[in-house]
Amino acid sequence: MSRLYPIYVDVEGRTCCVVGGGPIAEGRARTLIEHGALLRLVAPAITPGLTDMLAQNAIHDYRQRPYEAHDVTGCTLVIAATDNAAVNRSVRDDARAAGALCNVADDPAACDFAVPALVRRGDLSFAVTTGGASPVVAARVRRRLEDVFGPEWGDLLELLAEFRPAMKRRHPDPAERSAAVRALLDGDLLDLLAAGDHAAARDRVRAAAEGDV
Repeated sequence: MSRLYPIYVDVEGRTCCVVGGGPIAEGRARTLIEHGALLRLVAPAITPGLTDMLAQNAIHDYRQRPYEAHDVTGCTLVIAATDNAAVNRSVRDDARAAGALCNVADDPAACDFAVPALVRRGDLSFAVTTGGASPVVAARVRRRLEDVFGPEWGDLLELLAEFRPAMKRRHPDPAERSAAVRALLDGDLLDLLAAGDHAAARDRVRAAAEGDV
């Protein structure tokens, strides 16, 4: 059983460090950048993908040299993704000493946090992890989730967020408000969104939030 406690961490605007320049480092770096992190990258050489990110100014701080202990200073999260186990252990120890959480690629027992397979549909997100037992299984589950939960779920949340103040005014009782949202979900709202009929979907939510107009 995994000893990791599942949480989501807001990394937007926070410095996160990736040590390593290979394909795993590239994947971790891309995910952190997509979530708004200020990326510090430490590696003597990097993949073409990381080079492209650097050219696009997506990497906040590139230190083109071998890892040094002070590279993790001031970081919220640290990823150790080199092909040298001893270096990865040093990164982990230094990160912990600096008060940062560290993920060590291909060494689940050494990790303070896991990097899950992620599915995002707007504000809806699913994180899948096997505790390091099998990334292949995590990827398979992620693909199934992608099939079941299409982009319409992100559109749904956007509509519900837009009309939430009106819904709260019309249904001040939380139980009644929950029932109104469940009625929308049990109807054809998701089908309309999946078919691209956003105008009709919007009318459904407006009617539930404001009454028929």
